[in-house]
Amino acid sequence: MDDRLRRITAALEEADRQIVGALNARARAMHQYSALREEAGDEPLRLPKTAKVIEAARALAEEFPASSIEPVFREVLSACTELVAPDVVAYFGGPGDLAHAAARDHFGHAASFRPTESVSGVLEAVLHGHATFGVIPLETSTDGAITATLKGLVATDAKLCAERIAPLRYQLLSQSGEVSEVVKIYGTAPAIAACERQLRSRYPDAILVDVQSGQAAAHFAIGDDQSAALGSALLKELFGLKLIDDRLEDDADVVTRFGVVGSHLPSRTGQDRTVLAVAPGDEPGALHRALQPLADRKINLTRVESRPSTGTEWRHVFFLEMDGHITDRAILTAVEELRRIVRYAKVLGSYPRPT
Repeated sequence: MDDRLRRITAALEEADRQIVGALNARARAMHQYSALREEAGDEPLRLPKTAKVIEAARALAEEFPASSIEPVFREVLSACTELVAPDVVAYFGGPGDLAHAAARDHFGHAASFRPTESVSGVLEAVLHGHATFGVIPLETSTDGAITATLKGLVATDAKLCAERIAPLRYQLLSQSGEVSEVVKIYGTAPAIAACERQLRSRYPDAILVDVQSGQAAAHFAIGDDQSAALGSALLKELFGLKLIDDRLEDDADVVTRFGVVGSHLPSRTGQDRTVLAVAPGDEPGALHRALQPLADRKINLTRVESRPSTGTEWRHVFFLEMDGHITDRAILTAVEELRRIVRYAKVLGSYPRPT
């Protein structure tokens, strides 16, 4: 038994040495890439996209769980990117909010994250070069698409280049972690609304107090032993709070879909999603005619949303999601034909479908 344990321990130690050796080799290659990029000047030199790297790594996984490949590689890629030029990521909301958690899950811990008060502020930060990427809410499974996001994408040149689906998870946090001390529970209006039944049931005597941000809730919890904050696991980590209760959301199946925006579209992967904004006009049959080029090419349309349009000559804008990349011949030619039919058409994004 002792001999076998020694052999197993030696194998684990050797595997760890190989992992660190591979990380060092990747870091050296990133430094070489940085030097080559400086030599190239304005000539674009692009490395494989994150989605392709993760997919290739997942295909190589045998005994190691394939589901764990993505978070591991996102951290590795984030750390390597930081060696040459760390990503600056603007996100909607405050520290510890859901968009912050989604941004960190997507970009890893090494990126620099900037809270932003509005969706339009995130888009402007990306367009003006103050942020490399932005993370904004696209839709929730309860309320549908976020109108401010759709309007912002139509009004600016920011491009959807990825998406992240995040489950709605809330915890009750305090400085002591003692449930008996809770008199007031602080949280944002959406957080309290998402957890109200559970909170009323589990803490019937507690006073629910609406605050502007998760950060504000955390500050109240830090400053008062009888107060608790309703927030995410990330809020707990950022502010050093202790867990009182978990999984407080009334509906365990609620998710939020976040969009990652940038200034350029990622390359085709073969498993992609394209998003268009289209204004077909108000005459009878206009929408049917607008969709016909997609149907003729057997393009799989996965979502259609409409929103009223203000300040334009058309009444509604339709948002279309479809399988495929904008550089796919079928989608490219369909969009060209569609532009001749409708009053307005714009590609809002084209990116790898989330796995």
